[in-house]
Amino acid sequence: FHITQHLSNFHEPVVQRKIVAILWMSPIYSLTSFFSLIFPSSDGYLAVIKDFYEAYVIYNFLSFLIAVLGRGNREAAVSVLARHADHLTPPTKCLSFCYHNHHPPPDTSAPQAMASAVLMECLILAMQFVLVRPVTTILWFVTDTVVDDEVDYDVDNDDGKFWYLKSPHFYISMIVNISVFLAFNGL
Repeated sequence: FHITQHLSNFHEPVVQRKIVAILWMSPIYSLTSFFSLIFPSSDGYLAVIKDFYEAYVIYNFLSFLIAVLGRGNREAAVSVLARHADHLTPPTKCLSFCYHNHHPPPDTSAPQAMASAVLMECLILAMQFVLVRPVTTILWFVTDTVVDDEVDYDVDNDDGKFWYLKSPHFYISMIVNISVFLAFNGL
């Protein structure tokens, strides 16, 4: 219903296209979950579709924020942020090679440089998830189909205490969790 309302009242296409793409997440999640229950053998394939769309939604949400701030124009979004530069948290030092925070271009003011650096950090942190999530999903799928999950771990002896450390899924999950943390911190 919400999607059809946006499509029938398409007055802000730059913003509403992003909203519609984000709203499609719910039907896609519900359909992939439903078909996973009906066809359990296709669960891995459906998870790939769901996770790829999840990455696409994060990209669209970031695009939505820029569209709301600057009508799709990055420089207009930076100008809006620069007006509120005193409320912005300075970007982390580890990403300083990606922006010119310490040496702003001569035609920009210090708040303009700060706003540009903050927006660049948001872009980097969100876009790493957009790249990492599909890769980890494919790795999970491959390890799920190739690696034998029926490995017998003896959890009663001392070697079995940390049996999960032998699983590739543990490391993939850690990468995904770190990526999610960074992405939501950036957003």
